[in-house]
Amino acid sequence: MEEELVRRRERVWEVCKASGLVSEDGTSKTEPNAWEFFIDERHHLVWCNVFKAASSSWMYNFNLLGERGYKEGYLRKSRKSPLTLARARFPRPTVQQLKAALPKSLSFLIVRDPFERLLSAYRNKIEGFRHKFYRKVAREMIAKFRLKTTPAPGAHRSSGIEKSPTFSEFVSWVISCAKKVHSRKSGTYSGIPGFDEHWAPYFRFCTPCAVNFTVIAKTETLAEDEEYIIEKTGIGPALGRTRQGREVRSRPREAVNAAVGGRTEDLLPRYYRTLRREQLDALYDIYQIDFKMFGYDATKYYEMVLQ
Repeated sequence: MEEELVRRRERVWEVCKASGLVSEDGTSKTEPNAWEFFIDERHHLVWCNVFKAASSSWMYNFNLLGERGYKEGYLRKSRKSPLTLARARFPRPTVQQLKAALPKSLSFLIVRDPFERLLSAYRNKIEGFRHKFYRKVAREMIAKFRLKTTPAPGAHRSSGIEKSPTFSEFVSWVISCAKKVHSRKSGTYSGIPGFDEHWAPYFRFCTPCAVNFTVIAKTETLAEDEEYIIEKTGIGPALGRTRQGREVRSRPREAVNAAVGGRTEDLLPRYYRTLRREQLDALYDIYQIDFKMFGYDATKYYEMVLQ
């Protein structure tokens, strides 16, 4: 396990250098994006919350941690979002606070295949106007791209959601937002309308070139990676686990953000085959550092798209 974690960190560092994200002296060219981090000083644990990558389960975990962790009964009944509850216990840190906490903490983030995460965000936030918060941006997608996007043969539209943005329209929106980012001198995604935290690239969102994470966990090896984190920090009892890792408390149903209509990984061909090659090329340009940094391969997606 230790050797694999070292390999993951080394890969990140090599990509940081190759991508020009660090200076010649090895320092990051940008400050850490401290706004998105959680710092649990009591357990010496630091987490960058990557949305759509096991974020629901770890948000739940952090709500149990802290000197005044919430009781499970309260979490079940509360109408407040898990993020709102967690931030009440773990306020957004400053850059200085994050830098002070990192040397004495186990720090981690969790990643998944970037294009799988992108589809998960689309299905959960945009498709079918399921979330009130995202309805406005979804309508903006339609207004901007519906007349400009020719529906591809076999384009997927689920029953009852014909009026919501297609995946192709969503991708065009993401690409347009990224162009706004690159036109900025800062090169950051903050303040760019529509470039949401649920699909912002990892290397910008969690700034791994500025933060040397102890653990780079992956959804593909999540069970093993999580057990390592729990064992090293000793948070098992607070999470209701025995030494063998068995959960002794039931987890509220709301803590698991299950996909509606099937697992995202099983639905990749259905959605990505609606994209054209030039769309995928532009999309890969946005996320290619994430692919390289965390060891993912985009080849299969090029086999799915329209030529």
